[in-house]
Amino acid sequence: MEMEDTLETSRTTAIRKIQMPIGYRFRPTDEEIIIHYLRPKVFSFPLPATAILHAHHLFLHHPSRLPGNPKEKKYFFCKTSSHRPFSNPAGFWKPIINSHKFILAPGCNHPIGFKKCFVFYQISNQRRSRTPWILHQFRLLYPLPNKMEEWTVCSIHMSKKHNKSQQRIHKKEEESIEHDSMEDDFGPPQQTLDDGAEFVETSL
Repeated sequence: MEMEDTLETSRTTAIRKIQMPIGYRFRPTDEEIIIHYLRPKVFSFPLPATAILHAHHLFLHHPSRLPGNPKEKKYFFCKTSSHRPFSNPAGFWKPIINSHKFILAPGCNHPIGFKKCFVFYQISNQRRSRTPWILHQFRLLYPLPNKMEEWTVCSIHMSKKHNKSQQRIHKKEEESIEHDSMEDDFGPPQQTLDDGAEFVETSL
């Protein structure tokens, strides 16, 4: 119960904690996440913006219940100690095979971190089904001194294929509603004249 209360509190305060100029969207590249956010976080340096939330129990909840805008990609700072288990009562995160990707420093081939990809599987009635929720985990490449806390950045979003499918469904629903509304306002479609019908010109 206490964890649920904490989740609800985080959900209501998430937008307030993310401090971005009005009209801006937080859409960093992989390199920017490593260089400007993850590395400064690990070494306790100032961050350029308060745009990434802290999550202590990221993997204990269904991704749809995490704080932040559900229509945008969500970013979280997580300690590596909180990564186990990668599961919760609603499902689990499964790594995608061969998704390990090295992130290179701009302008050279020097690796500075890596990214792994996971997909969320939902459990219902003892059956598991793949969902459109995707997680990318960013980590620094080299081991850190013992006294330093090891952090990761995790981004969570729904796949683009799912979003496009939802947009098509919503568009069809809107077209259906619009068509029904026109029939209500103007009545059923009127019968049109046949191609062979004659027009008689009259004058007043």
